[in-house]
Amino acid sequence: MEKSAKHLTNVLSPREVEVLKMISEGESRDQIAQQLNISKLTYDGYRKNIRMKLGIKNQADWMKVLYSIEKIQTK
Repeated sequence: MEKSAKHLTNVLSPREVEVLKMISEGESRDQIAQQLNISKLTYDGYRKNIRMKLGIKNQADWMKVLYSIEKIQTK
């Protein structure tokens, strides 16, 4: 389920990519909502959209995506 940077930017909105990067950096729901000046429910919506668009079904899938993001950011 490895996702390339190009795939992620083609599938996700810029804001969803931003939220995903913040999740991969270990930011909490509250921190992300505060930093982006959005409600926690809006954050939940972005996270749900990311899951649906990337086909994330369980925690293992989340870990694979977050690992891929980390690899992309370190290149």
